[in-house]
Amino acid sequence: MTEFVKVCSKNEIGDGKGKVVDVNGKTIAVMNDNGEFLAIENNCTHMQGPLGEGECKEGKVTCPLHMWEYDLKTGKTESDPEAKLETYEVKVEGDDILIKA
Repeated sequence: MTEFVKVCSKNEIGDGKGKVVDVNGKTIAVMNDNGEFLAIENNCTHMQGPLGEGECKEGKVTCPLHMWEYDLKTGKTESDPEAKLETYEVKVEGDDILIKA
């Protein structure tokens, strides 16, 4: 059974930024999109770039290596219609960010 796991606090991730966390053996990028926290698989499908080191805005995260953009809710990218990253449910409790993975 998959449960929510605390991964960090809200103040650890600035607006438009991300943090890479490990949950149950999965490397996940937690992104702060204007106060909304979203989680997506960390490795870009193009060249495995670290999405958690990219910037996010308007519901998308940009890979810092080659600027591929991924939708944080669907995991899809316009750069490759066949590619799709795993997304994860996020819950905020007080100052804690929890991920279900």
